[in-house]
This record gives sequence, C-alpha cells and structure tokens, in this order.
Amino acid sequence: MQSVTYFYREPRKTGVSIEGIFSLVKSCLRDRVDIKEFYCDPKASRVQNIRKAGKHADVVNHITGDVNFLALGLKKGKTILTIHDFGFYENPVHSRLVKLIYQTFWFSLPLKRVDIVTVVSEFTKEKLIRYFNFPESKIRVIHDPVKPVFRSVGKQLINEPPVILMLGTGKHKNLDNLIEAARGTNFHLDIVGWPASDELGKMQEYGISHSIYNNLTDEQVFERYVACDVLFMASLYEGFGMPIIEAQAVGRPVVTSNIGAMLEVGEHSALMVDPLDPEEIRWSINSLLTNRQLYEDTVKLGYENAAKYNYERIAEQYLAVYEELAGTCMRRK
Repeated sequence: MQSVTYFYREPRKTGVSIEGIFSLVKSCLRDRVDIKEFYCDPKASRVQNIRKAGKHADVVNHITGDVNFLALGLKKGKTILTIHDFGFYENPVHSRLVKLIYQTFWFSLPLKRVDIVTVVSEFTKEKLIRYFNFPESKIRVIHDPVKPVFRSVGKQLINEPPVILMLGTGKHKNLDNLIEAARGTNFHLDIVGWPASDELGKMQEYGISHSIYNNLTDEQVFERYVACDVLFMASLYEGFGMPIIEAQAVGRPVVTSNIGAMLEVGEHSALMVDPLDPEEIRWSINSLLTNRQLYEDTVKLGYENAAKYNYERIAEQYLAVYEELAGTCMRRK
C-alpha cells in the first residue's frame, strides 16, 4: 500500500476547515493509501517545525495548507501543496515587510520545492499563475468537498419573519451591505461569527432583528442552515465559498456575489448580485421570499450543483494526484 503523509498546521479547536476536508479524504482512501499525519508544534519556531517535518518526509508528502513553508524541509519524496486562497497575501493592511516575508516563505521559496500544487478553484489558480508565474502544467484544481453532515431537509414554509443566514464576519464577508439591504425590511439576520462594533451599532440603529452564534460544531452549523430561509454569501472576496454548496446541499437557496470564486461555484445555481449594491441584494432576497417557484427552482439547481462536490468524488481526485506523483497504481486490483 502506498504511503502519503499529510502535513498540517498546529492542532486547534476552532477554524478547522482544512483538517475537516482532509479527514474526509482520508476516510475515503483508508483502504488504498497508508496516510500518516504530521502536525506543527505550536511551541516550536517555524525553523524547528521545518526540521521536524523533514524527519517525517514520505514517498508522497501533502502540505494541506496554511503551512507552506514546511516544503523547505521536505527533501525526500514528492511534495504536493494545497493553496486555499491568497487572502492574507492580498490584504492591504499588512506592511511591506510583512508581505515580503509572507511572499518569500509561504510562496516564492516553497513553490520551488513542490511537484504539484492543488488549488480549490479556477479563481485561485489564476492568481497563482499571475502572482508567481507558477507553471499551469503543475496545477490541479480540486474543489473542497461537502461534508456529509450537510444533508437535505425540505422547506415547507418561509419563516415569519424570514431568516437570512450569514456565515463569517470579517469585513470582506460584507455584513455592512447586508445590513443596508435589510434596513426597513422584516428580515431577521442569523449571523455566525463576531460582528464588529460598528456593524452591531448599525443593526441596533436600524432596528434590525438579529441573532449571533459562534464556536459552532458542524452539526450546529447544519441546524442554522435548516432554520434559515436564504443564505447570504455575497462576500467581497473568497478563495472558494464553502457555505454556498453547504446551504445548497441542505436545500436552501443562496444569494452570492457575481465575482471571483463565488461566481465560479454558484453560477447558474444561485442568485448572483453585485456585492456592493444593497438594493440589488434586497431585491434578490425578496424575490426568493415572495416567489415560491423561483425559490423551488433555485433549490433544485442548488442540489444539482452541490452533488458535484461530493466528498468521495473529491477524494478520488486527490488519489489520482498521489498516483501521478508516486508513479504507481494505488488502487485495489
């Protein structure tokens, strides 16, 4: 049986999306691939973690994301790097020095040491080529999978008041424009995350009904999808847009941005809006709430779209990359 080692960032209790993705892949491949795991030591320096990672180098090494610098220590075997997005690299708040350090040790140097890069969207692939002139022949697009916990639950009636769900609250998530869209409506906003003080102040000023949740398990996030009427994910930037397909798998229509990875993931299966136009956001949400045929048609298209992100299908795509690098067939004969 072929051996592959997964290299992760330090263990954490929250923000474990990367670990969740590859836990699903591992569960699908357990009978065909011997998968070992290495976690960065939070008490060690990055140089120490690079050295420790080198001692765990395998026939195939897969850096799962967020610790790209580990490639500098993986001299043995073939190395795969998964890049989820360029959000930190593109963030304008970082100083030139911080950006230069990040560029050098998370991208420029590691990219010279890897054999294949997997990216979660064509959007991210285009940025990888544009920013670092990385060869397209060495890039594989493998989307993030939907976890099986996000299962179909039918929706009989719209809530009163209607519930609009939003996951994530960084400024790029665009809560500001959702608040403006909800002004003067009876929308209830279900927000998973930590809204900023100015956002909380606006909702209070406008009299917008809202609930805030955080530190949720996957099952609790699923319950929020079930409870809502519409998912709002018209962010200003996403490397992929996982909530789009999670909501669609549950059977809830989505309003998302007509830009970037969200356009790629949600096009033809969600209502696409200009994320900077509150009136368009309000109109799209209202259209779903008041037009039952549109609601049902969008849900149906969402189910079809979410099926493309089945975790077993995604695992097979990673397996193909491992086989390609190992130069041998890992599948059962």
